Amino acid sequence: MLNKDEASSIIDPIKQLNLYGYKEYFNSFVKIINSGNIPNTILISGPKGIGKATFVYHLINYFFSIKEDEKYSLNNFSISENNSSFKLINQNVHPNFFLLNGKDSESEIKVDQVRNLIAFLNKSTYSKDMKIILIDNAETLNLNSSNALLKVLEEPAKKTFFFVIHNSSTKLLETIKSRCIEYKITFTHEEKKDIFKKLVNFYNLKLEDHIVDEDINFNSPGNIINYLMILNQTNNISILKNKLSVVLYFLEKIKKDKSTKNFNYFSLFIEIFYANLFIKKNNPSIAFNNFTKIINLLNNMKKYNLDEKNILIWIEEVVKKDAR
Repeated sequence: MLNKDEASSIIDPIKQLNLYGYKEYFNSFVKIINSGNIPNTILISGPKGIGKATFVYHLINYFFSIKEDEKYSLNNFSISENNSSFKLINQNVHPNFFLLNGKDSESEIKVDQVRNLIAFLNKSTYSKDMKIILIDNAETLNLNSSNALLKVLEEPAKKTFFFVIHNSSTKLLETIKSRCIEYKITFTHEEKKDIFKKLVNFYNLKLEDHIVDEDINFNSPGNIINYLMILNQTNNISILKNKLSVVLYFLEKIKKDKSTKNFNYFSLFIEIFYANLFIKKNNPSIAFNNFTKIINLLNNMKKYNLDEKNILIWIEEVVKKDAR
């Protein structure tokens, strides 16, 4: 468990020592690994915030640490802080590991990054052991980087394995997808609640269980934890009790500061706000049309020099009306 000072943001998947809720998936992969029939290219797809990247980093650690003193623990699905492979990957110096990812979740994976991957694959490693490549946020590959990557995926070298992580709410190029063995990550409502409770305990957050129930239906545990942490840094607005107040709070933030961060937060909570409306309304078509228009306007505001004041006023009027 983290103390309150430590629990200010979600721990990056690469640094996560604990894995929650993936026991069945993990054990299935262990059987595949032990059988020696490991696919060279594995696609892990599922909703954002479900823990896909953490799961893959733990699998990779299991691969690398089998012969290490502080090897991966299958008893509680955890990595030791003293684990050698964990330290090397976090220091970006593991000789057999390569990460292909955008600089952040919003940026594209560019062709130069794929060229760096190709250079890595062409180098021999000191240990001559397997090489593992993690491609995170694969949906952010642009056309040039996708084409360059296809050539690598078509004929993977011996003892070279690719893990491709894909946010299932966005489209992945079929040419990439067709070269992978896909594993779809899904959890039941009760499984998501169990994961969420463990995360709440780990991050030392306080809330009532019954408030979370409806949000778990349409969102992932990691996303809800992230939202709670963002709002803990505000004026103690509760996203789970009053989603409209959160939308209006970040709308006011944009009016004063049109930073990318504020735009991203506002877009995030607009999605949550309307996701709830779609569930509650008998005829959600009008709300859906408004949601689509708002998202398009927000995207255009970032790209073009539009009349932001009038757009923001219109958005405020629409969300207040839809909330009634």
